[in-house]
Amino acid sequence: MKNKIISLVLLLFVLNSCETFDEINTNPNQATDASIQVIFPAVTAAFAYGLNGESAQFTSILMQYLTGVLGDQQQVNNYAFVADMSDATWNRFYTNCLLNINTIKRKAVEEGATHYGGAAKIMEAVVIGYSVSLWNDIPYSEALQLDDISQPKFDNAAGLYERVQQLLTEGIADLNSESTTSPSTNDLIYRANNETLWRQNSRPRWIMLANAMKARFHNHLSKVDPAGSATAALAAIDAGTFASNADQPIVIFGSEFAGPWFPYFQTTFGENNVGISQRFIDLLRDRVDTGVDDPRLPFFVSPTTAGLYVGTPNGATSRTQGSVVPGPYLNSREAPTPILNFSELKFIEAEAALRAGLGARAASAFNAAVAASLQRVTGSANAAYIEKFGSETDGSLTVEKILMEKHIDMFLQAEAWSDWRRSIPVDAPNSVSGIPNLVPSPSNTTQGLFPRRFIYPNREVVNNSANIPNVTNQDRVFWDR
Repeated sequence: MKNKIISLVLLLFVLNSCETFDEINTNPNQATDASIQVIFPAVTAAFAYGLNGESAQFTSILMQYLTGVLGDQQQVNNYAFVADMSDATWNRFYTNCLLNINTIKRKAVEEGATHYGGAAKIMEAVVIGYSVSLWNDIPYSEALQLDDISQPKFDNAAGLYERVQQLLTEGIADLNSESTTSPSTNDLIYRANNETLWRQNSRPRWIMLANAMKARFHNHLSKVDPAGSATAALAAIDAGTFASNADQPIVIFGSEFAGPWFPYFQTTFGENNVGISQRFIDLLRDRVDTGVDDPRLPFFVSPTTAGLYVGTPNGATSRTQGSVVPGPYLNSREAPTPILNFSELKFIEAEAALRAGLGARAASAFNAAVAASLQRVTGSANAAYIEKFGSETDGSLTVEKILMEKHIDMFLQAEAWSDWRRSIPVDAPNSVSGIPNLVPSPSNTTQGLFPRRFIYPNREVVNNSANIPNVTNQDRVFWDR
């Protein structure tokens, strides 16, 4: 019965993502008076969906993992953003995450449940950092005071990144404190059978996740503070984080409640509106040698009945006849929903170490990242691939090698768009590509200029017009100079 109640609450929280700010306080599906044990799994579900749902679909089109051929997806492919493209992510983050995280933090103080509060702060930090990477300035300090402030101000993005680090630090401290109660089976990110096992096995991994997120968000500042961001990212890693794929957080929703990608590809949106990009298939095909593909290709992409990999060219207005769909790694009900993988962490370490002049450390981290990616996706380390792409030494590694391998590893993850923007030279025009080198969609509406940010959602434009910044998708977030 307890599991059925939790499943029902998860459904309500994750699917209920279309509220405006004015509707949040009167939303009947918000279980703000429920116990902290019930609110927590609903927030973690909405958190995972927010990171891997609609925003990841659109950034995957921008990164040419997918080609948008119809509807909003085609508009994004043409760089003609529409205001409602990010409504779902915005409202999921504010309504289902931040509002209820605020409740968890309040209840955690009242009940002495500091472990719940610590995990909630870590999720809050990620939501803020992720949102800034998409929209730059966002409402935060006044965003949840709707009884008094109906039109919250937009906070400065650079200041919000400082808040991200502060929340992660506070979350670690809370997790290192005593707590009257702890999560267990209601933790969708690091599930445990009971509170004792959660404290023993899951709590350390939440701390690892916090340090990994510290490294990620420090590394985002590579263009505005190359040396300082490298030092800070490496310090976060050295403070203690993932040692292998076993430590990474991967949410598996299971048979009753699938993760975000599987239902998308099973609906008309996924079936009709997008196709696997021909560019990405070409990148993986014959990658090791002539006739020897990247071993992840059949996991990322399903072949035709004839055993062929047929993609959709960028700018096409319909899927190529006989084109393929995503492979079993993501296109299944039990597919993992990533938060931050061990391989990503090692790529971050490699990039930061290389920027800091630590060539040997960079090469070691990079080689570990390549091996971890292969192991996670395919179940084994491919010797031929590792020999060619995962055997760097001090002096042979370059930023381009790091970001190309990371691009493949991050298939369908929104973080790939952040990496691509960071790799564009400082002050370069929007016609210049990052790594990998992308060619603008031939159907683009921006005279060949790449988008550098999301525009604000329509509901925010309508309900908070007094404060919303006037931007286009050609403007840049603060760390993308």
